[in-house]
Amino acid sequence: MSNPPSLCHTGEGYEYVRCRANGADDTVYIHRLLYVAEHGLDSLPADYEVHHRDSVPWLNIPDNLVAVEPEEHSRHHLHDDSLASSP
Repeated sequence: MSNPPSLCHTGEGYEYVRCRANGADDTVYIHRLLYVAEHGLDSLPADYEVHHRDSVPWLNIPDNLVAVEPEEHSRHHLHDDSLASSP
């Protein structure tokens, strides 16, 4: 049995879609969906993360999103290092 997808929010303000079907419970963040919609699926390697340039998690507009490697993303948030551009 499937439930319709639902739009949810994290406590930090990130928006995501949750879909439960056939015993599976999957989620995808809206900023990842938007990045892929704007740049294509091949532009976002599976292990990359999508970062909000201005740190506003609900500002999901193309100019505010950049794809980054997870290690680079962590360094940016932990040490305020600058980010390279998308792949």
